[in-house]
Order: sequence, then C-alpha cells, then structure tokens
Amino acid sequence: ITRIEGHLKIEATVDGGEVKDAKCIGTLFRGFEIFMKDRDPRDAVHITQRICGVCPTSHGTTAALDLDAAFGVADKIPNNGRILRNLIQGANYIASHIVHFYHLAALDYVDVTGVADYDGTDPELLKVKDFIARALAAGDMSMLAPFYPRYEGDYRLPKKVAQAAVAHYVEALNMRRLAHELSAIYSGRMPHSVAVVAGGVTSHPSIDSIS
Repeated sequence: ITRIEGHLKIEATVDGGEVKDAKCIGTLFRGFEIFMKDRDPRDAVHITQRICGVCPTSHGTTAALDLDAAFGVADKIPNNGRILRNLIQGANYIASHIVHFYHLAALDYVDVTGVADYDGTDPELLKVKDFIARALAAGDMSMLAPFYPRYEGDYRLPKKVAQAAVAHYVEALNMRRLAHELSAIYSGRMPHSVAVVAGGVTSHPSIDSIS
C-alpha cells in the first residue's frame, strides 16, 4: 500500500470483479517485545514511542497507563496530570491525522502535476508551480520528491479541485507544525515526548504555557 505510515501488505482474491477474500498482513518484526525484557519498566514510556515517529504519543501514553496500573497509582493521577496527558495526546492525534490524510494518503488521489499550469495568485500554489518548473527545467524528476516517483492513481478530481487540494497539502504542513508545537509545550518535544511518566507528567501548567 503506498504512502501508509508503517509496513502493511494486503492480499486480495478477486473473481469477476468481486472480492472473494482479503488478508491484512504486517510485514516487519522489529523486536520491541524482546529488547524491553529485563529493562527498568519506567523505560517503557520512552522506548515504545520509537515504534512510530508519527504517533509516538499513543505508544508512550499506553505504556504510562500500564505502569499506573502496575504501580497501583491509576486512581491517584492528579487532575492536572490527566489533563496535560490528554492535551499532549490530543495534539499528537491532530498532527497524526493531518499527516495521514494530507501527506500520505491524499497524494494517491490528487494530481499534483495539475499545478504546473496554475495561473492564479495563491502564494502556496505558486511555490509548488515553481518547484515543479525547476524539476522539469533540469530534466530530473527525482527533484519532485515526495510527489514523484508515484503509482498512477485515480485522479478523477477536476483540475481546480486538485489545485485547491494541493494548496491544502501545503497549508497542512503548517497546521501539523502547530500541532507539534502544542504538544511540545507540555511534552518537552515532539516527536517522542519526555514528559509523560507513570503517575502523570513531569511538566506543569503555567500562565505562560497556557497562553
């Protein structure tokens, strides 16, 4: 499957245009279950986040929840700790959905090359148009990454709609950055938070951070 975060294979049996059977298969074993053995359990929050650079917070939060239960403090999390965990997770949720929809999946449906003859004034689309022109002038299609190489997709959108979608793609880069910044205010950094721990978080709300 193109442009999916992670490693996945789909096998489908199609007969006469009808799907008769389908299997979803994870194709990469990375060994987290093995190298977590004999570690200090508190390390799990930080190590498991390395499962994914797009959604590390989900893995770290899950590990923290497990540790809360293991250490008998699941019912003792301070309200601020719970709220800040949720803000950190919520910010990553936004960033993760943005990158999945706009920066991974959408490119199989949106024909970016339609911007090559854009004649409007949108500054983001003009940047993409110039980006395409430089690659064409150099005769080097590799300069068009991440838009190329690609599988030919189902580009049925009208050109104007496709151009608008490309503008949204560029805007989404800025929106994702803001979501990362939102997370980093309380998690210390993004990706791979350092603030979520068993029992709550290591950061605290202040007037400045809330503002």
